[in-house]
Amino acid sequence: MVGLTIDFLKLRHGLPARVIRAALSRWLAGRNGWPLVFRAPAEDAQVPAGTSSNIYVHLPFCRQICPHCPYNKILLQPDLVRSYGMALEREVSAYLGRADVAPVETLYFGGGTPSETPQLVEIIIEKFRSRLVAQAEIGAEVHPADATPALLKRLHAAGVNRISLGIETLSPGLLRKLARRYTPAQATAAIRNARSTGFSCVDVNLIHGIPGQTARDALNDARHCIDLDVDQISAYPLFDFAYTPFGRKRGVCSQGEFERLRAQKSISAACRESGLARSSVWSFTRPGLSPYSTVTHEEYIGFGAGAGSKVGGVFWFNTFSVADYASCSQPQSALVMRADERLRRLHWLYWSIYRLRIDADEYQRLFGCRLEDDFGLLLGLLRLARMARTSANGWKITECGAIWVHRLQTLYSLTYIDDLWKHCQQEPWPRLVVLK
Repeated sequence: MVGLTIDFLKLRHGLPARVIRAALSRWLAGRNGWPLVFRAPAEDAQVPAGTSSNIYVHLPFCRQICPHCPYNKILLQPDLVRSYGMALEREVSAYLGRADVAPVETLYFGGGTPSETPQLVEIIIEKFRSRLVAQAEIGAEVHPADATPALLKRLHAAGVNRISLGIETLSPGLLRKLARRYTPAQATAAIRNARSTGFSCVDVNLIHGIPGQTARDALNDARHCIDLDVDQISAYPLFDFAYTPFGRKRGVCSQGEFERLRAQKSISAACRESGLARSSVWSFTRPGLSPYSTVTHEEYIGFGAGAGSKVGGVFWFNTFSVADYASCSQPQSALVMRADERLRRLHWLYWSIYRLRIDADEYQRLFGCRLEDDFGLLLGLLRLARMARTSANGWKITECGAIWVHRLQTLYSLTYIDDLWKHCQQEPWPRLVVLK
């Protein structure tokens, strides 16, 4: 089968991949939409004045730094936690002080390890309390070693109604390889504790493609979590982001593409056979539940160091430096990109494909034109490849499509993320970042 011998992780930073990205981007986004250019705002510029019902809060503190983790994080330092918390309150208060703030439907805490700083979770939920709609989704990522009954009850009492556990794997040897300092027994206890606390959604993250891990190992991890009655499984391959310790050590992610694909297909089959429905390229969710998801929305506002926001055609990021963020006397953006209309539409299509549903009626409402008029050729090609099919109100991504989108985004969007985050972690206030 074409693609089985292609290692997408190893190819994505090479010249052929860059040529393919350039060609696709010029075709889909137009000449004005590529390359992607982020610029530092003018010194006297205000934070972009967007508002959204979807909120993300970044809490970057960890007790240890895992070598594979690409996210913005820093070792736990009590003094810095205090100053960071005050800066976070300033940023949230400035936002809530506006007259046009939208009611909050989703509020998610990511990291880092939010469960290491539950006091910040409590403070921010309280800040947003008056703006939360009834039945708002409030989610937090929890490290398995933190998931004691006491900590989980504390989060639940604060208003957290869904959590995501970073289980990663249940193999002792693979946990050591990832520098995850907990045992499979602790991970199992974390899931049981979460299930008994009363959260409306318990998501577990699993990684496949770890060096030394077979597809059967990954399948057994998924089956174990299914047997523990989790509400969602989010399964993704181990990525070698260039700026992480794993990424800098060439060859560490050497579990070939064939084994990663076998694991992906096996996990998908097990989840679907158990009654969990595929809800995104990476996730399988209990029917009737809204998927646990942070920034997979058309628009969202992010708070904290490295948090991104997107409203309309404007994208912006805070500085990735935790110390610089904590020392800001008032909120300020580090980078801003203003997308033209074509790129904005493509961004909507990308996340719709990620969520496996392309709503043509919603597209018409948002952009005032037919989906097929803008992207008919692309959708036709996806249908020809059996990656998409028409539905009552638009298009659906098939299981074949989900498998391939999962892999092809390694060559495309994940490489952009890799390049952007590398720049932002190396330089707190970059003047210009160009993504090709």
